[in-house]
Amino acid sequence: MTTAAKPARADGTRFPLSHLQRRLWLLHTLDPTGALQSTARCFQVNGRLETGALQQALDQLVRRHEPLRTVFPLSATGEPVQLVLPEAALPLARLPCHEPAQPLLRGKEFAERPFSGADGPLARAGILRTGPDQHLLVLAVHLLVADGWSWNVLLRDLAACYAAALTGTDPQLPDLPLQYADWAHWQHGQLTGERRRELRHWWHRELDGAAPGLDPPVTDTTAARSGRTVTRSLDAGTEAALRDLARREGVSLFAVLAAAFGATTGRRIGREELLIGTPVAHRDLPESEHLLGFLVGTLPLRVDLTGDPPFTELAHRLAAAARRSFAHKDLPWEELPWWQPPVGGQSLPTLAHHPAGSTGSLTLRECRVSELDLPSDASRFDLTLRISEHPRQSRVRVEHDTRVVTPVEADDLVTGYLALLDSVALHPTSVLSELLPPCAPTPRPPTETP
Repeated sequence: MTTAAKPARADGTRFPLSHLQRRLWLLHTLDPTGALQSTARCFQVNGRLETGALQQALDQLVRRHEPLRTVFPLSATGEPVQLVLPEAALPLARLPCHEPAQPLLRGKEFAERPFSGADGPLARAGILRTGPDQHLLVLAVHLLVADGWSWNVLLRDLAACYAAALTGTDPQLPDLPLQYADWAHWQHGQLTGERRRELRHWWHRELDGAAPGLDPPVTDTTAARSGRTVTRSLDAGTEAALRDLARREGVSLFAVLAAAFGATTGRRIGREELLIGTPVAHRDLPESEHLLGFLVGTLPLRVDLTGDPPFTELAHRLAAAARRSFAHKDLPWEELPWWQPPVGGQSLPTLAHHPAGSTGSLTLRECRVSELDLPSDASRFDLTLRISEHPRQSRVRVEHDTRVVTPVEADDLVTGYLALLDSVALHPTSVLSELLPPCAPTPRPPTETP
């Protein structure tokens, strides 16, 4: 396995953005709210929480992880760069709650405050006391400094630093052989001119004839997104049957779930060859396991529904498409053949599969911690279907921009998706026409010309 060498360092050194960050920066500049390209987690903490020790733990996190001290000013040429500050603060903000019955709304307001990429900070922490020995802890980070997998790192390290602060000892954490700016430097070195040409040629052939799976009637791309979320539960029996199916067929559970998503989407838009997207981690280096930063990109997957295949065959087609795409994942998104600025291919419907434990959990010594969902009325993408595994019952969650996908369409999609999964669990070798009832594409309002 290739390893990354660290470039020479000096105070005030400015590093180029990674290929992944460059697309994210573009989306950040197009976001009128300044908060869409961020994520937040909310935790109910019961027990004796030592806020002084928690602040010490946050300070230790900032010292350990450079991205928490990174800002993104513009260079003399107008291009954003990464600037790692020698020190920075992550204060634990005390959140007032004027409506005692609605602490989650206060947490939502705190999490959705705009982030300034040029000035920072790009992370924040807030605490709200909800009762005797009861607190709400809200953590928010911009994706420029931390992706979904980074939450594993962030929450694990926070727990270790908090325990150490309580006992006055040093946290027991793995060494960090490199930081994100080092990884970005390594990534630029890997994408040589010859490799870029090879990737462009391959993607031209792979994507030929398969259009993105949405046709959004949006004319004003600068208008604020209006997000909506639909959450349903995945039947436990269906989930168990799908896992058994994946094992019998020698494919991943993701391939099964993605095949159903592609079939559902294709039926509703009337296409047999289409593209869906999926997040993919660029953590091939062993040194990246404990790294904080944005190392995830959206990867197009070709869905081939031609020939009315049995579902099992479709799952194998998706698995093969995923293997092909993963092997060619290093081409920057903006260099894909069908990418069109400024929207940037955001119309690609995306499936995100979160296996149990993949996004981390928080433990705080001598406290009971449970995670809560913050209410949200924002959507980062036009349409994302997230499947989050939980020990008791997994959840299927559709996040969509109502300018692009109407509430009726979103509800219909998630209902049809769950119905297809139930049918596949019972009849996995049936052809798609037997599993999916006939459905004409949903009529769309006419697109207005500016």
